[in-house]
Order: sequence, then structure tokens, then C-alpha cells
Amino acid sequence: MSFDRAALVAAVAARGRVTRVVIADLRGSSPREVGAAMLVWDGPNGPGQSGTIGGGALEFAAAQAARTQQVDSQLSRHALGPDLGQCCGGSVVLLSELYDAARLQTLGHDVIARPVVAAEVGAAAGVATGAEMPLRLRRLTDLARARGERPEPQLIDGWMVEPVSRPTRQIWLWGAGHVGRAIAQVLAPLPDLAITWVDTAPDRFPTDPPAGVT
Repeated sequence: MSFDRAALVAAVAARGRVTRVVIADLRGSSPREVGAAMLVWDGPNGPGQSGTIGGGALEFAAAQAARTQQVDSQLSRHALGPDLGQCCGGSVVLLSELYDAARLQTLGHDVIARPVVAAEVGAAAGVATGAEMPLRLRRLTDLARARGERPEPQLIDGWMVEPVSRPTRQIWLWGAGHVGRAIAQVLAPLPDLAITWVDTAPDRFPTDPPAGVT
């Protein structure tokens, strides 16, 4: 999993304020892996979300909390069985972060590492926190810059680190007729694809092509 920066930028542009909820840590059985994330928003056109962290009860509770969140970031721990009645026997730590246009400017473009919450909130969730980047995290980001070794999403001493999503597979789509349009619509939402759509007649393309398609 990775940080889908483009999707977050698009959501903030459309909604103004968006809460990103990501699985930061887990113990035992969990419906999704560390790094699985969803975007949640509320507004004049009603609530909405995209993406999933899995687990119906967990996702419902997290989305409800995200829409009323007032702080920039917060951690919460959920015992899936005792707290939510799910069949998974583990527990997850969720990181919920509010984003607007100003906060987007603080995000990196390769690896996003940031201190997650104030110390007292982290302690309540059972996670150490700190403002100074830990040595282990500095080594990970140095390897990412020097060798291109992208780290796995993880919570390290109160810092959340996630590599930024980038396409790993090139897809070239020829023809903007009804079949080409249908294929473009299906492929565009999928992760890790760089889609290039080609036709000799520019007027055959839709006026609003899918986001992320060249």
C-alpha cells in the first residue's frame, strides 16, 4: 500500500476539507493491511467517502468519527472483537488526519513521513510519539532517496511513514470509441497504472476524461 497523493489532492480540491483514515498498525487478525486508507468528507452535498479500510463495523465507526473530527490528527486503537463485534480477533490503530489546501503543501512527493499526534493522545492509544525524527526513520528515508528503496507503510516511534503512490505499469489504450471509453473508465480507478489513451481524432475523446489518464 502507499499514499495516494493525487487522489487526496483531487478530493480536497472538490470538497475543501477531507479526513484521511489509514490503518497505522495492527495486532493479530485484521480485515485490511497497514497502509490501507480511505478518504471521508462532509459538506453541503452530503457526506461521502472513497477507498476502504475493510471491516463493515470498523469502517462505519471510523467514517462517522472522521466527519466530526476537529483536530488535525488523532490515533485510536480498536479491539475488533470486543469493541465492534467483528469476527477478526485482532486490534488496529487508526490514524485520522484532516487535510485542506494549506496542509497539502506540507506533503512530500516521494515518501511522506510526519509526526502523528500530541504525546498524550499517542500514549492513550499505546503508541510512543515524538517531534524529532527517529534514527530508524531517517535511515529509511535516506535509503529511499539514495537507492530508491521504498519503505513499507508503518508507524515508527510516533511517526507515520508511507511511500507516495506512483504508477508501476504502463497501459497504452488505442481508440476513443465506445469500447475505448468503457475500458478507460474501468481502468482509471485502479492503482499503480499509468494510462496513455491515443486516438488520431481528438474530438472523439470525452469532454471529461477519467482523472489520471493522459
